[in-house]
Amino acid sequence: MKRFLTMALAACLCVSGLLAQQLNWKSQEEIDAFMAVQGAATVQERATAGEAFLATYPDSEAVGLAAYMTMLSYQQLNDFENMLLYGDMVLENNPAPGVMAGTLISLAGAIPTRTREFDLDKEEKLAKAEDYAKRAMGLIPTLAKMDPNMSDDEWLATRKEFMSQCHEALGSVALKREDFAASEASFRQSLELSAQPLPFTMYNLALVLSKQGKNEEAAAQAQRCSDAGGYQGGGGSDLCAELRQGL
Repeated sequence: MKRFLTMALAACLCVSGLLAQQLNWKSQEEIDAFMAVQGAATVQERATAGEAFLATYPDSEAVGLAAYMTMLSYQQLNDFENMLLYGDMVLENNPAPGVMAGTLISLAGAIPTRTREFDLDKEEKLAKAEDYAKRAMGLIPTLAKMDPNMSDDEWLATRKEFMSQCHEALGSVALKREDFAASEASFRQSLELSAQPLPFTMYNLALVLSKQGKNEEAAAQAQRCSDAGGYQGGGGSDLCAELRQGL
């Protein structure tokens, strides 16, 4: 997910720079406030500048872009509530397809990780995450290059990474529903599409394999996860190693 956030923010900064030239600005102050979001030196400064811009210029044509950069900033700050708040604001403003896809991917990936077994609205949250992932998957093949300087091969690899994140989100949704076969299929797709498979995805694939009694394959996948650096739990231990030891 950290890799996706870096890609998404870099793409957004590129897109915002291109689109900013096409927008109808109402004043120099509005332009300066938007540039403060785009040019912020730190994640926290970008989030703060984004909030200020959206509060001051709620009718600006740049609301969608500013809300997207603010959403990604709060995701990096691990502030889930504000991430959802500004993610919804992006979707409400019908942004450019690339920004829409990035928002859907971010929300689809984050919602299942924050959904608990006994949440009263558990299925509502999971259904929303599933819908977001599938909507993003429909958009990704149609996207134009976010950076015109990218080669065709680089853009193909980027779209594969975006699709990988969608499959990861669907795997997480299915895992929360305890549909382990569906979860396995989605996590496998995620790993297959990614040029740099995430230990988080490897761990979850090993977990759902173990839930289905496929212990030998689960152990191999858990070892692959550990070899890639492991997936750290709250106490700093490698959850992949712990899973392998328990099989």
